[in-house]
Amino acid sequence: MDTLLVAGTAVAGLIVGAVLDPVGQREAERSRMEDERRRADQLAASAQHGQSGAPERASDVHSSIDHLEVSVQDALAAADDSDDPAPEDRTARNLVPSGPAPARTALSALVTGVLFAAAAAHFGRDLGLAPFCVFFAMLVVVSTTDLSHRLVPRRLIYGALALIVPLLVATAALDHTWHDLTGALIAGAVAFALFFAIWWFIPRGMGFGDVRLAGAIGFTTGWLSLLHAYVAFLAGFVVGMVFGLALMAVSSAGRKTRIPFAPSLSAGAVIAVLWGAHLAQSLFHSGT
Repeated sequence: MDTLLVAGTAVAGLIVGAVLDPVGQREAERSRMEDERRRADQLAASAQHGQSGAPERASDVHSSIDHLEVSVQDALAAADDSDDPAPEDRTARNLVPSGPAPARTALSALVTGVLFAAAAAHFGRDLGLAPFCVFFAMLVVVSTTDLSHRLVPRRLIYGALALIVPLLVATAALDHTWHDLTGALIAGAVAFALFFAIWWFIPRGMGFGDVRLAGAIGFTTGWLSLLHAYVAFLAGFVVGMVFGLALMAVSSAGRKTRIPFAPSLSAGAVIAVLWGAHLAQSLFHSGT
């Protein structure tokens, strides 16, 4: 193990985590305000459309009311980053404090530093270290915003991908491993498509921020191998199940309570990056 590399990368992770945590909170607040403004505009447009017809018969009135109710439901389901549920759903909110919170920022910095150090120990002086440090930093900040705001801000994911993609492309070009990039594209596309299908058919089951995050996780872990991507989502769903059961045990959460999914997906991605090869070997080659 390169002790100097690990220590230096850990310090960098501490700094990055401390800087990104308040940035993530501001992005979550901005996304929340944009969602609320979008909903208000859609509701106002629906109300104006319902009044423009000036229905005279009772049947026309009921038809207009039904149309308005459907429009309201569509507006509530149209949030971009938000994981907000329908009014009848229960949602686990504010599992960590939002806004300025020194304890949360310190913990985020510590977790990011530990993950950076783990990445340095895992990859060593390899070109792949840089994109996966960016990846880990993104996972920490979106997990925090999901726990504090029930939001996975798209700007955080797009910003991370704007660094991860060219870094992985450069790594593939320098190492002549274009097949790794092909695997990343396949895994990212498949993950995004599957989560998009879940969001499309069960829009109250998850937010679209989770769909974006799944695509980013699939792409980045798929660069290691398709099996790494498989392990990432398998571990993510297992962690999510355990997290949900634990939340039900220690709080008033019930079976229909919605919980943040980004932390579970992120935990699964970290497990896949650091131990995915061993887990894949155990899962698929234990009998050989």
